[in-house]
Amino acid sequence: MGKNIAKSTITFEFCDGGSCRKAKSEIAVREARAHLRNEGFWDSTHTIRTRCNGRCEDAPTWIVQPGNFWYKNVTPEKAIEIVASHTNENTPIDEYLLYKDGWDEIDSDNERTIKPVMFKQKNDSEFGEVLVARAPASDQYLYPLFKKLFEAPEGLKILLPNSEEQYVFSSHNVNYTDTFDVNINGAETNFTLAIGPITKAMENDVSEEIKSRKVGVVEVIWNQENDDYIAHVRLKNRKGKFLLLISIPLGDAYSWEYILETYLNMDSNKPKIVTTLEQ
Repeated sequence: MGKNIAKSTITFEFCDGGSCRKAKSEIAVREARAHLRNEGFWDSTHTIRTRCNGRCEDAPTWIVQPGNFWYKNVTPEKAIEIVASHTNENTPIDEYLLYKDGWDEIDSDNERTIKPVMFKQKNDSEFGEVLVARAPASDQYLYPLFKKLFEAPEGLKILLPNSEEQYVFSSHNVNYTDTFDVNINGAETNFTLAIGPITKAMENDVSEEIKSRKVGVVEVIWNQENDDYIAHVRLKNRKGKFLLLISIPLGDAYSWEYILETYLNMDSNKPKIVTTLEQ
C-alpha cells in the first residue's frame, strides 16, 4: 500500500491462480519479496499477485515487465535468481523462460494439446438425429455469447425449465456485475444464470440455489433437417439439470456464424464433424 509506482522500473507479476497455489507458488513469492526488500530494491520494483494467467501446466508462473518475460516452474531457488538477474543486470534468465517477445513458440516442459471442439452425430432424446458439440461453459465464453445473441436478436426462441417458450426480437440488457450471476433482461424475456467460476475452495460458501443454476454443461445442437431453427444452445447445470434452451432461427446467419467462428472456434465453412453416430 502506498508505493510510489512512478519510481518502479520493474514489475514482477506472480500468478496466484489455483494451479500455481497448489504448486507452492506462495513460497517463491515470499523469497522474492524478501530478497527485494533486503537487497534495497523494494522501492524501485513492484510486485503483484494476479489471477490465473492461463498457463496452469507450467505452474508456478511469473511475468516480468518490461520485456514480457514469462517464467515457468518457478521454485523458491529460481525466484531469487530471477529477481537478482533482473534487478542487478536487467536481463532475463533464458533457461527458466516459458516465453519472451521475439520467440515464435513457447518453451513449455509440460505442453498440453488443445482438444478442438467437434460436432458429433447423436441420437438426441429431444431432437432426434442431430449434430451435437460439447461447448465451453466458462464465463469467458458465455458472457460474450449472451451479449452477442441478445444485442440484436432476430427471433430467438427461449425455452425455460417450466416449458414456457419466449420469443426475442428486441435488444436485451446483459448484466454480469454479480460474482456469479448473469442477468438477461428486456421486454420479451428475463432470466438469470450463474456463470461465474465456483472453485473447490469456494464450494462450501456458495448457496445451493446459486450452484443449482450454475451452468456446467453447454451443448450446441445443429439440426440440419429443421425448417425453422438451424441450431440450439442447450444449457444444463453441473448435475445435468436442464436450465435453458436458446434456438437460433434458420435465417439468422449472423448469430450462427458467430457461434461457429467465435464461440466454437471453427471455420464456419468447414465445421469439424465426426460422422460416427452416438446414442
